[in-house]
Amino acid sequence: MTYYDAAKKILEQSDVPMKVDEIWEKACELGYDKEIKETGKKKNSDYQMSKTPTYSLSSSIYTDIKYNPDTTIFVKVGKGKFFLKDKINNSNQNLINEINNLSEEEDAEEVTENTITNRKILEEDLHIPLTKYLYSMKIYSKTINANATDVNLKGKMKWGTPDIVAVTFKDYINKSVLELFNHINLPTTELYAYELKLKLTLGSLTEYYFQALSNSGWANESWLVAMEIDENNYDELMEEIKRLNQSFGVGVIKLDYNNPEDSEILFSAKKRNYLDIDTMHKLCYNRQFQDFINDVNEILEAKDKSKNHIISSLINSGRFNNPH
Repeated sequence: MTYYDAAKKILEQSDVPMKVDEIWEKACELGYDKEIKETGKKKNSDYQMSKTPTYSLSSSIYTDIKYNPDTTIFVKVGKGKFFLKDKINNSNQNLINEINNLSEEEDAEEVTENTITNRKILEEDLHIPLTKYLYSMKIYSKTINANATDVNLKGKMKWGTPDIVAVTFKDYINKSVLELFNHINLPTTELYAYELKLKLTLGSLTEYYFQALSNSGWANESWLVAMEIDENNYDELMEEIKRLNQSFGVGVIKLDYNNPEDSEILFSAKKRNYLDIDTMHKLCYNRQFQDFINDVNEILEAKDKSKNHIISSLINSGRFNNPH
């Protein structure tokens, strides 16, 4: 048995959507954890059970939803709950709607609670301070609007479009070092994906983390950025982020809204040298991402002396985010 199989079996027996930890708890009650362990041993004699099984379970569900949007058996309901598509019917549709509506109300409350100098902060307000923070490190960013995706693909790209994409050209590095990188075929241009959230809590971490992960297969580094880190259960939250970071490599930044330069990297992102070209191709159905790729190509094709001029022009014209 796999984590996917366990999730499927548990949800087949449930009349209501369930959270991942509820699915895993029920799976353990039924002994599915032992079956998963035995399956792993048959495939690999050195197999060891995941130290974070709920996240392995989450990954199997989120991955299926992302990469198989047309054929996946799972559907996300409300905030962090899952159900089987074929179990939604007239008798429980009202319950599904109620959960989704409650999730929207919780989001609204979260926005209200996040205030600085008595002003409401929305997720979209985080783009400017993050842009300033990245620019201080010579990383040039661009906001991507999911609504700019081809209308026929919006549903399929729901979890595939990052909030912000960015690039650095490392032209500030010592020229001899850059020459060495070129000689040994190491990249001097890197691409980044950023997912922005107002607040990270123990309850929202799994959903937000895997959203960032699913948005980033095309990038060298993936980052989850939050303005607030929940003080309740802080140690447990940090431990869970650490485990996820070690397993999946998405970095986490605590963004200082008022002083972006004081933002803090809580966990560094693991660098990928292999990029998912198919995902990048699909993202180009979003015209803003396509523009970003075209602009990066224009900079790379330019002579060294004109690169900074092109970057400045892209910032001034709004093709890249303006940090000023």
